Amino acid sequence: MEYLSKSQNDTIKIAKLYAKTLKSGDIVLLKGDLGAGKTVFTKGIVEHFSKGKEDAVSPTFTIVNQYNTDPTLYHFDFYRINSEDELIAIGIEEYLYSDAICIIEWPERAPNILRSVITKTVDITKQGGNRIITVQ
Repeated sequence: MEYLSKSQNDTIKIAKLYAKTLKSGDIVLLKGDLGAGKTVFTKGIVEHFSKGKEDAVSPTFTIVNQYNTDPTLYHFDFYRINSEDELIAIGIEEYLYSDAICIIEWPERAPNILRSVITKTVDITKQGGNRIITVQ
């Protein structure tokens, strides 16, 4: 399914709709260039599950943020990892095989780790000032 987002608010609304399809244990891979809107999309998912009580921020420097939602949400940003060994060191498998929903930005930086899990993919492409959001 493909959506056109003309603003951050549109992206959040689309993400909230998408969040209704998610369940415990789902792993969502967010793909897109720098500044495409991956964290904004995550913000919409977090708002859906937290009923607006949590605000998603990029975990660029911490690698992972946890949101106290039901189910629990983990938001990963692999942009700054240098090797998959860094993810193994933080116990990535425990997150991926938990009952939480895992949202992963820059998944292409950990292809070997993610190869063994079932995932859902969302591609966000910049098109001028708009975004094309493709849910697979």
